[in-house]
Amino acid sequence: MKERPTDTPEGDNDLCFGKNSVRSALTSSPELCSKVLVAESLGGRERSELLDLCREAGIPWQSVRAAFLDNLCPGGRHQGVAAKMSPVRIRNFEDISGVLSKEKGPGLLLLLDHVQDPQNLGAIARSAEVFGAAALIVPKRRSALPTATVMRTSAGAIARIPVIGVVNVARTLKDLKELNYWIVGLHHEAPDKLGDRPMPERAVLVTGSEDKGLSRLTAKSCDLLLRIPMQGITGSLNAATAAAIGMYEWRRVIDNAVGHG
Repeated sequence: MKERPTDTPEGDNDLCFGKNSVRSALTSSPELCSKVLVAESLGGRERSELLDLCREAGIPWQSVRAAFLDNLCPGGRHQGVAAKMSPVRIRNFEDISGVLSKEKGPGLLLLLDHVQDPQNLGAIARSAEVFGAAALIVPKRRSALPTATVMRTSAGAIARIPVIGVVNVARTLKDLKELNYWIVGLHHEAPDKLGDRPMPERAVLVTGSEDKGLSRLTAKSCDLLLRIPMQGITGSLNAATAAAIGMYEWRRVIDNAVGHG
């Protein structure tokens, strides 16, 4: 991963810091580690060993100024490295793909295309549980990941619904199509409105980031793009509200189909 310093803390994950502590987390509990921060001043064999462990576990890392770690870690006793730890396990796609391949009938998954606000992630997780989604899928980089804020905002739902971390969104969508899911993207410029087209019973609902919406490549990977009809001058909904509306529409269509079956 390209080294890039940062000045802004990302979320409020529990921190693990110090060389031995981080090394232990990477070897014993990599599924709970969301990112490793390495001081620019840390070099040599220690740096190489830590980064090798990150690569083996598929954990993103970032090079930062030592002063950043001083401010982040209590007492500054970080020894040049800290890890952001998630309160819930972030699973790999392989952990759920086998289960999904065997399931028949209705099913809903949520894929968040680089949603970065932890409160939006928490609200989406809460709605996902309410409307019966089977899992949340999030990119491992440039996305909000489970934190204490997400846990609070979701009223604990983030711990009760599987969270799948993926590296490549477009590839994941292709894999989900092979598992007989239809990819439905919420896009403000789509010609069809939500409700104009029937929602597929096996659907991956994709919502975009707060500032840019769906990326071009993600939108191209969708089987169906739908917009939420809106009035007034606001012009947009936040990611959590849009996702909740999309999930409600899927639930409504499925329940009506069952009621008339």
